[in-house]
Amino acid sequence: MYQLFRKFLFLFDAEAVHYFSMNLLKLACSIPFIRKLIHHLYSVNQPALKKKLWGLDFQNPLGLAAGFDKNARYLRELETLGFGFVEIGTVTPLPQQGNEKPRLFRLPADKALLNRMGFNNDGAKIISARLRAWRSDHPASAMIIGGNIGKNKITPNEDAWKDYEICFRELFDYVDYFVVNVSSPNTPGLRELQEKEALRKILTHLQTINTHQHRAKPLLLKIAPDLNQEQVKDVIELAIEIRLDGLWLPIPPLTAKD
Repeated sequence: MYQLFRKFLFLFDAEAVHYFSMNLLKLACSIPFIRKLIHHLYSVNQPALKKKLWGLDFQNPLGLAAGFDKNARYLRELETLGFGFVEIGTVTPLPQQGNEKPRLFRLPADKALLNRMGFNNDGAKIISARLRAWRSDHPASAMIIGGNIGKNKITPNEDAWKDYEICFRELFDYVDYFVVNVSSPNTPGLRELQEKEALRKILTHLQTINTHQHRAKPLLLKIAPDLNQEQVKDVIELAIEIRLDGLWLPIPPLTAKD
């Protein structure tokens, strides 16, 4: 049955199928007994899997990275599927359409997808309002929500720090941690922000705002997997200097010499 349904879905555009599938799940989860059934089948509730990190209690280490639920539209559905955390975004200050379609491509032989989305999202104000409503309607939810933030395509790199601040302030009360995204290859010039001084300006500013809050939020940095060793060294030094809570770094393949 699954293979037949899969073949049918593969007849259509990958991005359209993504939203069709999630909206179908949303409809199913609006019926209480179906939602309970899905939760029973897929939820992960094992004490041994619970993790405490950055002062946050993760019900399990299974999470969903940014890019899947960019606009925080499917939090109930993703929680029903058993995810311990969901990272929304990437969020930019202003809504933007992203790159021209088609921009999501299937690679069936590799069982993978290739995306060139370009930070398409509803903008910080709309998404923060959606998160506020979620928090109000689901006060008992234990699912951790991360906020992945970036700059608008039209914003010059020298003003990028302003975009990150806007997103940081808009989402602060509604997410559990932040990820500063400077790694997308689909936003022209964004990766230039991975240079040490550009990063220092953005991260120092955000950390200053963060430490002046009643309770600081964990602040992480997302970088590209193809930085050279000198760039990686700069990022690590900066992370220590600014006291970031975490970052993602590529691990080069080991050789016989290693």
